[in-house]
Amino acid sequence: MIKNKEIAFLDSFTAGTSIVPEVIDNLLRDLNYIGYPREEIDEIILSMDESITNAVQVTLNCKDDQCAPPQSRNITIRYTINENEFDATIIDHGTGLDFFKIFSTTPDKSSIDYYDQIVTYATDSEKSKLTVRINGEELPLRGIGAGLKIILSFMDTVTIEYIDKKKIISSNVSDSTDGTIFNMKRKRRYQ
Repeated sequence: MIKNKEIAFLDSFTAGTSIVPEVIDNLLRDLNYIGYPREEIDEIILSMDESITNAVQVTLNCKDDQCAPPQSRNITIRYTINENEFDATIIDHGTGLDFFKIFSTTPDKSSIDYYDQIVTYATDSEKSKLTVRINGEELPLRGIGAGLKIILSFMDTVTIEYIDKKKIISSNVSDSTDGTIFNMKRKRRYQ
């Protein structure tokens, strides 16, 4: 293991599937260099592969009227690794999460069965290490996909910051801001 060393990676890529193996190969070399054991490397690689693949997919599938202009739909990837911690951020310019669906499952206080909805919502909600923010405001999230569940099982914290240009949530962003800022962190687990 390398003592008191830190590796920092930062790059932006045009959205495309070729960035996944490029970043993963680089990350694999860096984790090995710092001295992470195989089991930990596998967990980090799987989490990063899933998050980058999701970022590429939502960016490539974004319709022109929903997203930033094609020339500005880059994916930015940053990570730092040291002997104690892994920290990564992936920024994409896709449509992100389906917040209409999320809001439709949030308890409605004007409803007759509001208290039952609260109990159901609290019972069904993901009680985990996940934080979701939309334009800085925290939002409870449930009904997540398998990929995010995999990432949550390997990371200590996951934060999703959604940048909303559609004015579903807020009107205080510009026309060219949209996408997701996805951050994941974990402390070193194995020596």
